[in-house]
Amino acid sequence: MSENIKWNQFFLPNIALYDIKLSDSIVDRLWGYIRKARNRCNVTLAGNISESYDLIDEDDYLFDEVLKPISLTYVFENSNVKNFQRNHTSNSELYLKRLWVNYQYKHEFNPMHTHGGVLSFVIWIKIPTESEEQHNLPIAKNSNTPSASDFSFAYTDILGNIQRYNIELSPKDNGLMMIFPADLNHQVYPFYECDEKRVSISGNVCWK
Repeated sequence: MSENIKWNQFFLPNIALYDIKLSDSIVDRLWGYIRKARNRCNVTLAGNISESYDLIDEDDYLFDEVLKPISLTYVFENSNVKNFQRNHTSNSELYLKRLWVNYQYKHEFNPMHTHGGVLSFVIWIKIPTESEEQHNLPIAKNSNTPSASDFSFAYTDILGNIQRYNIELSPKDNGLMMIFPADLNHQVYPFYECDEKRVSISGNVCWK
C-alpha cells in the first residue's frame, strides 16, 4: 500500500449503555425492600419465572440517590434520540414509575421484550452461578453461541442485521446496575444445575 494513502475512521451515532457498581449500603437497603415485598406481579411482566413482586422505593431513596442523576445525564447526552425527547418540556421531570424484584430459578427465563417509559434498569442482587461454568455445561459448550445464564440485548445495526450483546454474569456482578433505553429489546437466558435462586431488581423511569 502506498504510504501516501491515508484515511479517517469514524462511527455513526449510537446509544450508550450505562453500568454502575452500587455500594454495599445501597444494596443492603434494596435487600430491605425485597424482604418487605408482598404483592406478586407476575401477570404484568414478560418473565417465565415463578416469582416477581412489586417493590416500594421508600422515601424515593433509590431514585434520588442513584437513578435521577444518572438518568438526567443519560437523557442529556442522548438528547437527539426521539424517545428521550417525548413529553420533555421545561416543566417535565423524570420519576420512577415502577420497581419490582424477580426471583429466577433454574430453567426459568425472561423472553425477548421491551419496557415502557424512557429508561429501564436492572440491578443484579444475587447471582448464584458462574458464567464460565454455565457455558461449559453439555447443553451449551458445543454451541457456537453459548448463552446459558446470560443477560442479552438485541438490536439492529446500520445494515439492518440483528446483533446481540451478551452480559455474562457471575457472583462478582452482585450489586451491578445496568441502565438502558426502555425500548431496547432484551432477554434473560436460563441457568442450570443450581438450586439457588437468582435475585434481580428492575424498574422503569418515565417523564411526568
